[in-house]
Order: sequence, then structure tokens, then C-alpha cells
Amino acid sequence: MYFYDKLKDLRKLRGFTIRDLAARSGVSAAYISQLENGNRGVPSPEVLMKLSEGLNVSYAELMEIAGYLEAPAKGTETTVHPVNLRRFLRENELLFDGILLTNEDKEWIERMLTVLFWKERRPGEQPGQEEKPTPKHG
Repeated sequence: MYFYDKLKDLRKLRGFTIRDLAARSGVSAAYISQLENGNRGVPSPEVLMKLSEGLNVSYAELMEIAGYLEAPAKGTETTVHPVNLRRFLRENELLFDGILLTNEDKEWIERMLTVLFWKERRPGEQPGQEEKPTPKHG
């Protein structure tokens, strides 16, 4: 399967029209149409970055599909290096739906993630264990 087929499949799988993807990525609808019809070659890594954001797929995945990166050989183990999410939020310029996040935006995201993460991880409880109602006397 060629890059243009895979790009079209990814877009349709997410339920986006070409115009939707253009709005989400900042890549013109005409250019996306030309890519999907096979009238253009493989786009530059910069365009792939924009498309990955618009499609909400990993940049590495699009780089592999485009032929810039080799897919890992089957049967080989890849080492996973955890990323500190707090540090990642604080130390990087981030976009959400094409909008650059301010420090205040990132602080709110961090607060929301903290609430969601710790909601079910109260001290003394096992993950997934629901809180038992306390009987009321009176």
C-alpha cells in the first residue's frame, strides 16, 4: 500500500473530511487532496508533523508510512523509556487543536490530570477499588 492510500485510510478512519484535516493540521485541502490522489510525492517531514497533529497519530508512524523511518524488525524488543508527564507539560511548547498552549493552559491541564489520576488512588485503596459508603447514624 502506498503513502497516499494509507493517508486517506487514516483520515477516513477518524471520520475527517479533507477540509476537516486541513483545518486541524494547517495543511491546505488542495495539497491533501493531491497527496491522497497520488498526484504528489511523499511530503516533507515538516508537513508530516502537521498531518500527524491533525490526524492525532504519532509523528513516527507517519514517518514510517512515508518511508523516512524503518519500522522495527518483528521479534525485536524495543526499550520503553517513560516520560515524566509533568515535566513534559512544563518544559515543552505544546499545541492542542492547532492552538499554542500558554503556561496557564498547561497548569490547568496538569491540575485536571492530577485530579483524574488521584481520584481512584486514595491512600490505602487498591486501584479500581470503589469507596464503600460510610453508614450514617442519627
